[in-house]
Amino acid sequence: MNDKYVLYALAFSFIFVSGFILLSFSEVKIIEEKFTRLYFNSTILSQDNNLSSLDGAEIIVRNNGISINDSDPYLIGDSFFVNGKGYTLNMISNSSILLYNYTKKTDGKIYFDFTVENFEGEDKNYTYQIYIDDIRIIEENEFVKANEKRIIEKEIEYNVPGEHRLKIKLNTGAEVYFNFSSVKK
Repeated sequence: MNDKYVLYALAFSFIFVSGFILLSFSEVKIIEEKFTRLYFNSTILSQDNNLSSLDGAEIIVRNNGISINDSDPYLIGDSFFVNGKGYTLNMISNSSILLYNYTKKTDGKIYFDFTVENFEGEDKNYTYQIYIDDIRIIEENEFVKANEKRIIEKEIEYNVPGEHRLKIKLNTGAEVYFNFSSVKK
């Protein structure tokens, strides 16, 4: 009886090793995922001795905030404009400053920029819709070639006080959003 089990074990081992060798020489096809990436942009500034610059504006790090060209300090969460582009201060470290490329606190003008990256494998015309509090305010198209990206900059006048949500939705179903507060001066 022991010889019978030894023969079964040898036969099973032979079949297993043969199958493994055949599979290792066969071509393995990796399925390529096709998708679109949608995201809001951010900016990282390096700082040296509490100094940095953004589009020609001098930024000085002071305490838990920054001053731009000797302005009043902006604290984390505050929004500001430099040369027509809006930013929100997110984080300050010993060597860098992280800015969101959108305004979270505004007194009438909302700025944001976002990126659409096309990994669909072919050129594509995207339709995007911009909503504030689930009310569509903009619908536009953007053509993006395969394996390329397009940065889209938007500025919207919005004067309704309170807390709001800005959402961008692509015709692919992808969507991103950020919350902002609008305060009348």
